Amino acid sequence: MKKIVLAIIFLFTLSVSAQDAKKWTVGVGVNFIDNSNSQNGNYFNVSNWNSTLSVSKLSAQYEFYKNFAVSSEFTFNRLDKDKDQNGGVIESNLSYFGWDFNGRYNTAGLFKLPSKYVIEPVVGVGLSWTDGISNQSLNAGLAFGYFFNDVYGVRLQTLGKFASETDTTVGNNMIQHSIELIFKL
Repeated sequence: MKKIVLAIIFLFTLSVSAQDAKKWTVGVGVNFIDNSNSQNGNYFNVSNWNSTLSVSKLSAQYEFYKNFAVSSEFTFNRLDKDKDQNGGVIESNLSYFGWDFNGRYNTAGLFKLPSKYVIEPVVGVGLSWTDGISNQSLNAGLAFGYFFNDVYGVRLQTLGKFASETDTTVGNNMIQHSIELIFKL
């Protein structure tokens, strides 16, 4: 019995210690997909964006070394009929699901900013499904965050997704913007 009590106390101590470090961050938000082939520099033409305008992004991030983190992000969306997509037009409403694994580095300290600011270059890989058709991508982007206190914050992120299969009008190269509420655990 003493061993069980000691084990519980030990695990509780580890748990309290881990909570002080706040290495985990989780997020919930919305995302917007633009794969309108914005080579003319019209990246923020919101009329070409696709969104469900509801909770469509869930993320979890772990800081494994000072300012270095890995994240897993799940997004879902709807690609709307008659919108421009990669040089073509979507013929019917389509569903989109994405699962990304990214590395992040918080560069805010390099700019001598307070710890409540987060500026992260983001690189990684992703899997996506557009109406059941799968694709893989290399991801690169930038995220900006701001913490209102030690726990709660907001993050804006733009991620370019460069697909391995580009022979379809939908589900290949795209830009994904997102805004999410984030919580340190």
